[in-house]
Amino acid sequence: MHVEAGLRSYDRTMPEELNRLVVGVLADLHCAATQRNVDNLLREGVAAERIRLTGNTIVEATALAVRQARARWPGPGDRGPFALATIHRPENTDDAARLRCILAELAELPVPVVMPVHPRTRARVAEFGLAELLDRLVTIGPVDHEEFLGLADRAVLLVSDSGGVQEECTVLKKPLIVVRNSTERPESIEAGFAHLVRPGPEIGRLAGELLADAGLSRRLRRTASPYGTATAAARIVAETRQLVERTAARTVAS
Repeated sequence: MHVEAGLRSYDRTMPEELNRLVVGVLADLHCAATQRNVDNLLREGVAAERIRLTGNTIVEATALAVRQARARWPGPGDRGPFALATIHRPENTDDAARLRCILAELAELPVPVVMPVHPRTRARVAEFGLAELLDRLVTIGPVDHEEFLGLADRAVLLVSDSGGVQEECTVLKKPLIVVRNSTERPESIEAGFAHLVRPGPEIGRLAGELLADAGLSRRLRRTASPYGTATAAARIVAETRQLVERTAARTVAS
C-alpha cells in the first residue's frame, strides 16, 4: 500500500521519482492526495479499483505541529519580519555555481533570511569556499519538524527546495519560492502558494514582488489547501483495515 501515491515530476534525475515509479507498480492500494495524482496513476495503467482519493496527511500533521509550536512560543519574540530558507537537494548543493547563486540571492533579499543549515549544505559550502556568503544569512543548526514549522509560521516568506514544504505552505498560508528544476507538486503552484524558479535573479525579483504584495497574505488565508482537509489519516486507516480484511479473507478461502 502506498501513501501519497501518484506524485510525478517526470524528472528521472530526481531519486524520489524512481522510487515512486517502482512502488506504483508494486502497490495493491494507492492512497492519492489529489485528483491529479489519481489521474497520473490511471494514465500509467493502474486499475481504478486500486486507487483511493484520500487527501494528504500533511494537512493534519502540519496543523498539529503548528499548534504545538505556538504553545511553546506563544509570541513573535523580538525577531522582526524575516524569510525562512532551506536548501539541501543535490541539484542545488552539489553544484558550486548553483549554490553560490542561491546564497548570493538570499543574502540580497529585503528582509533577513533565517536558514537552518543542512549537513550536506554546510559541507558543500566549506568545500566550495562559500562561507562568506553563508555568513550573510542568519544561520542556525538543523531543527526538528515542530520547531521548523514554528519558524515557518512566523516567517513572511519561505524559500526552499524541499518537497514537504511545498505542501506545508498551503496549510501555513505562506508564500513559497521553490528553487528547483522541477516539481511533483504543481497543485501548490496552481493554488497560488508556491512559485517554481531556478537559481538566478528570478529569486530576488520574485521575493520582492511577493513581499510587496499587500493583499497576498489575505488571499492565501482564504485559499483552501489543494491537499484536502484534515481527514486523510482516518481515510487511510479505514482503507488499510479493508485491505487487510480482504487479504485475510482470500487467504482463508484458498
